[in-house]
Amino acid sequence: MPAATILPEGPMEAGKEDEGAALLGASEMSEFPRLRPYAALGLLSIVVVASAGLLLPNRGQAPALSEPSARLSEAAVQTTTPAKFWLMCPDAECIWLGKQGSDFVYKYYSRSPWDVSGSIDDTVSHLGAVPQGMWDKIRNKWMQSPPMFKGAPVTMQDLANFMRATLQRDPFSTGGQKVPWIDLREGGAGGPIHSQRKAIIVNHRQLAFLIINSLIGNKLQGVETGLDAAIARCNDINDAPGASPDMLYSLVAYLAILSRELVGDQDGTFLVGTTPGPVNNQWLQDLPARTMKLPTLCNHERLGAGTCGLSDFMAAGVPFQALTDIAGQDVGGGAQLCHVANSQDESLVIFYPEVLAFSIFVGNNRMLPVPFSLLGARRYLNTIYGETGMGPPFQNLCGKVDDGSLLNENILMQDVKTKVSITPVVIKASSFVAVASYCSDCHRGECSEPDMFNNLCDSQRRHLDQDISLWLQAYNNANYHEAVSQTFAAVVKRIGTGPWGGGLWQGDCQQYFLAVWLATSMLPAMELDYYIYDHFCENAGHQCFVLEKGLCEKCIQLSGMSAVIDASRCGDAGAAEMVQRMNGRQAQDIYYLLRDIGPPPTQVFELMEGMVLRKK
Repeated sequence: MPAATILPEGPMEAGKEDEGAALLGASEMSEFPRLRPYAALGLLSIVVVASAGLLLPNRGQAPALSEPSARLSEAAVQTTTPAKFWLMCPDAECIWLGKQGSDFVYKYYSRSPWDVSGSIDDTVSHLGAVPQGMWDKIRNKWMQSPPMFKGAPVTMQDLANFMRATLQRDPFSTGGQKVPWIDLREGGAGGPIHSQRKAIIVNHRQLAFLIINSLIGNKLQGVETGLDAAIARCNDINDAPGASPDMLYSLVAYLAILSRELVGDQDGTFLVGTTPGPVNNQWLQDLPARTMKLPTLCNHERLGAGTCGLSDFMAAGVPFQALTDIAGQDVGGGAQLCHVANSQDESLVIFYPEVLAFSIFVGNNRMLPVPFSLLGARRYLNTIYGETGMGPPFQNLCGKVDDGSLLNENILMQDVKTKVSITPVVIKASSFVAVASYCSDCHRGECSEPDMFNNLCDSQRRHLDQDISLWLQAYNNANYHEAVSQTFAAVVKRIGTGPWGGGLWQGDCQQYFLAVWLATSMLPAMELDYYIYDHFCENAGHQCFVLEKGLCEKCIQLSGMSAVIDASRCGDAGAAEMVQRMNGRQAQDIYYLLRDIGPPPTQVFELMEGMVLRKK
C-alpha cells in the first residue's frame, strides 16, 4: 500500500484524535471502555531489537507495504547478529547497547541476579514472589511426575540448573543488575486511537532472565511492572477469585522447554513485541486496486464437511500463520493473566507464556495494550483449541492446563531468517496478534442479547469501516515501527482466525466473515485461514450461521445451543457459497455492497448473494 495509508509517528495533529474517534464510532468511548464481562473473560503484539554499534536512521513517514526504506538501504548492512543483541524502540529512535545518551532506557534490579541465583536450590524449593502453598501445588506434582519433552522428563534439577545459569549469564551484556526497559503504554499509548509505534526485540534467554527475576521477587527499582503485578495478583492464596496455578504453570513451562532448547551458551531465537501506529481509514484509497483473494475455509472435523488440512489456529502449528487474539481493551482481559476462562483472549495468554511475560514491559501494574503483536510467539502448554464443549475436559472453558501432559512436545520449530533494521535475526515462524473488533454488544440497550445471538440487530451491520480499519491497523506491516516492519512481513504471511467480532462482543458472524475476508484481501502478500466451529470457546453456536442451511442446522444441534440459537435462521448460502460467488471480484464492489447491506431479518449472506448476482 502507498505510504499515504500510514499516519505519521508522534503526537497526533490537531483534530486527528477527533478523526480517529469518529472513525471508531461514539460507542467506543475511551477506546472500548466497556470491559468484556469477567464471567466471560477476554483479549495482543510487540518487537525489540538491539546491538552494539547498530545503525538506525531517523524515521519520518513509515514505509509503504513491502517497500524497503531508502535510508535503511543506505546504511551499512550487518552480516551477523551481535552476541547478546537487543533493541528498544520507545519512539522513532531506537536504543541499543552502548548508544550515547541512552541511560534513560535502563532499570536496575534491587539485588544482583548473580547473588540471587544462590537462593535457587536443586529442587527449586522456594520462589520468593510466590506464596509457598501455591508453589508447592505445582512443585510437588512436578517432582512426583516430571513433565515430558521430546521423550525425556524435565526435572526440577533441570529447571534449577537453567535458572541459575541464566541469572549468572548477564544476557543483556549490561553487568546483570542493569537491564533495558521501556513501557509500551508510556505517554498514554494504547488502544486503537492512541496506539504508538513501539518495538522491543529480545532473545529467549533474555526474556527468561526477566521472568526468573520476577518469580524470585527481584524487582526492578522505580517501576511496578505488569508481570510483577500479575504474579502477586494471580498467586495470592488468600484471594480465592484470582488464585490459580495456571499462570505459574505457564511461566514455568516456558522455562522448562528452554532448559532443553538452550544448550550451553545458546541464547535462542528472537521475539519481537510491537504496537502499531494509530488507526486510520486511508485504506479506502486502495480499494479500486484490490480484488477478493481466495481464503482457506477450515471446517471443524465434527461438522463432517471436510477439513482444510491445517492444524487449529489456536494450537499454533502452521508455519508463518499469525494467531488472531479476539481482544478487548487489554491483552488477557478480565482474567487479568491469571487463569483459563470461558473466553479466548483471557485464556490464550496462559498457553502462550511469552505473551504473558511481555507484560513486564508495561508499568503501573497494567497489562499489554491492544493492538499488540508478538512475532515468534509459540504455544508451550497443552491444551487449547478453538473447539470446546460443555463437558469434560473443557467444561465450557477455553482450554485446560493439562498438568498430566503439560508441555507441548509438538512445539513449532521452523525458523525465519530475517532482519530488524539492518541486523540479521532468526525468529520462529509463528506469531500472536491481539486485535479488538467494534463492540456490537455495547449496543445491547438498543437490541436484546437473544436477537444478537441470531443476527437480528441492524446495529450489528453498521460498523464495517471501523472493523476493516482495526484489522488493517494490526495486520498491515507498514503500520509498525520502521525497524520491524520488514520483520513483520517476513514472519506473518497468513492469518488464522475464528469468529473475530462474533465472540463475546456479539457481532454478526456473517458480516464479520465478509469484513475479515475483504480486509485481508487489501494485503497483497497475506493469506486468510478462516476456521469454523460448532462450539467455539466463546459465544458457542453463533458461528454456525456462516454455514449453508443443512450444515448450519447440524452445527447448531452439535453445539448444544439450540435453546438460544434459532436453526430457522439458517440460510441457503454459507461462506463457501460466498467465496464461490465473490472470489476475484473487485474489492471495491464488495465493499459498497456490504457497507450498504439491508437490515434484518434477512441474513447478510442472502442479501449479498442477491446483490452480487444482480450486479454481474
